[in-house]
Amino acid sequence: MSKIEIKTTQNILLFFEPASLGERIGAYLIDALIIIGYGFIINNIISEILLHSSIPLDRWSGNAIFIILFFPAILYPLITESLMQGQTVGKRILKIRVLKIDGYQASFINFFIRWVFGFVELALFGGSIALISVIASKHSQRLGDFAAGTAVITERNKLNISHTILEELTYAYQPLFTQAEVLLFSDNDVQTIKNYLTNALKSKNEEILTRLANKITEISKRKNTTLTKQADFVEQFLKDYNYYTMG
Repeated sequence: MSKIEIKTTQNILLFFEPASLGERIGAYLIDALIIIGYGFIINNIISEILLHSSIPLDRWSGNAIFIILFFPAILYPLITESLMQGQTVGKRILKIRVLKIDGYQASFINFFIRWVFGFVELALFGGSIALISVIASKHSQRLGDFAAGTAVITERNKLNISHTILEELTYAYQPLFTQAEVLLFSDNDVQTIKNYLTNALKSKNEEILTRLANKITEISKRKNTTLTKQADFVEQFLKDYNYYTMG
């Protein structure tokens, strides 16, 4: 099992450890228990309704109602991975995540492709195809991962993002700075700013924070008009830099 090596647009090498077979199976079993538990609850509710309902319903009608109500469970992997940035409940507990093989966050279409292939790999063949693929592939990918361009990585020993100029951003992130303003700074400038910010926050040195904010304002001409704290202004700049340069 080889580490996934990714070179960012800023020429920074990042290494991700593929999730182990045991971690993936463990996450799958947790998610399966959630789905089975949901189905059990739905089945009991329908049984109670059929038992006490004044409207006569045959077994086929009950089955049809069960299928309709159980449908969200079929979409469970797709919904959770899309909303939880590459994780299901099981993956979050085991600290693993779906990531694009190029290091970026996977999109809905990537999760959708994995979900569709999951029926073939997991449902129709009892997981044997997925098991063989994960064991045999270089980055522990099942067929759905190959098709979607993704891999499942572990976050237990992941690179500390604070060691680079990278900042974690959400899908709905809105920048304060313009692209022209942040591109007045080089990668080395941004790394230096982040290092000073980290040290200033640890030592609670307001003077350094003020100097950093003033320097950013001086070069970018963007004044701190929306954020009350100097540290928030500097952190906003770092995130905006990543927003424009990593997109």
